[in-house]
Amino acid sequence: MRPNLITRTAAAACLLLALGSASATTAVYNDFSSTDGLTLNGDAAQAGSRLRLVPFLPAQSGTAFLNEALTLDAGTGFQTHFKFHVDTNAGDPTDGFAFLLQNDGAGVNALGAGGQGLGYVGLTPSVAVVFRGRNPNLIGVITGGTDPADLPIPFQPPGFFSAGESDFYNQPMNAWIDYDAGSTTLKVYLSDTDIQPGDAVMTASVDLFGTLGTQAYVGFSAGNGGSFGDQDILNWQFTTTPVPEAGTAGMLALGLLSLGLMRRRAAR
Repeated sequence: MRPNLITRTAAAACLLLALGSASATTAVYNDFSSTDGLTLNGDAAQAGSRLRLVPFLPAQSGTAFLNEALTLDAGTGFQTHFKFHVDTNAGDPTDGFAFLLQNDGAGVNALGAGGQGLGYVGLTPSVAVVFRGRNPNLIGVITGGTDPADLPIPFQPPGFFSAGESDFYNQPMNAWIDYDAGSTTLKVYLSDTDIQPGDAVMTASVDLFGTLGTQAYVGFSAGNGGSFGDQDILNWQFTTTPVPEAGTAGMLALGLLSLGLMRRRAAR
């Protein structure tokens, strides 16, 4: 016996309602031949098809943020992928850059300290995923605009990854950052290819909503001190990944179950 039209329509409507409730914020820059949609601060500038957070000069600080603040709640997660290239003096590498979410009073125009400050130090509240290639090298999550030297254990944020000095400098590198709101887990993946590895180089626990509040500006920051280099972002994709509400999740399950039953009946 085939399901009637009313049954099919009800199940499909239930499924569409569940899927439609999970809206996402997405930004895609295949390159930066245009920086429309971004606000650049300090020494950040467009450099051909690259976003140059800071140039090959000493004492620099730069930030770049999406113009519109990201709305946050307890269910807001995100996934982002970007390719970066940091050119630096051989044997004397620059400090590095950060993927940054911040709700500082300066908003989209926020700019932190240069050098070791990586353009984020002093911005609060903030969550910085730091890519520091200068010894001590680290990839890690630092909150509150804290200087890495002022952490409880200097230059060792919880769950940080460390490699050799300049290991991810002077070559195009890919980074992926996945944040799961349900588990408040942030993972960073790193590769010199465009294929995301199966294993993260670091995992940290951070409550994005609890730290930042109801909104955040999303982008990048960087700093040069006495040692310096061009710090470029070559491309960038970002999307939020909302966690469905309990009622939505239930309706989604009901819709999928109903569609499955209809397929079974139709096959008889």
